[in-house]
Amino acid sequence: MDLGTVRCPVCDNGLETVEHSLILCTLALDIWNRVFDWWKFGPHSNLSINESFLGDGYSFSFEIGRKLWQATEWVTGYLIWKNRNITTFSKAKPNSVMVFKEIQLKSFEWISTRIEGFEIDWDTWISNPRAFDSNAIASRSPNPE
Repeated sequence: MDLGTVRCPVCDNGLETVEHSLILCTLALDIWNRVFDWWKFGPHSNLSINESFLGDGYSFSFEIGRKLWQATEWVTGYLIWKNRNITTFSKAKPNSVMVFKEIQLKSFEWISTRIEGFEIDWDTWISNPRAFDSNAIASRSPNPE
């Protein structure tokens, strides 16, 4: 199989590794920064796979907050990878704003269908997903385990 190049097909700024594709690529960084800003974590420039996909370093008041963040992380990683593949195979360049909006939608859909008995409001989800980690919400939410 002729790969043509081992450089990132999205940014052409680094070797295409998993860490580069999911975290360090300029597109991935822009998307992660949008997600962190949405979750009010602030921008991060020195991410690692562990920080991004295992939630290391983020604290939540309740287990539900951690689960909502974890769903968001995994949807973000999936959509970054999906858009990397679109670029690789069709040469179409992804738009970070559109990918971010898809992350908001797909994570909402995932949570809405996977956590039985937990009600999630779209307007609150879009404006402040960490609001679901509050005492009032968590105390009436069932354990998602």
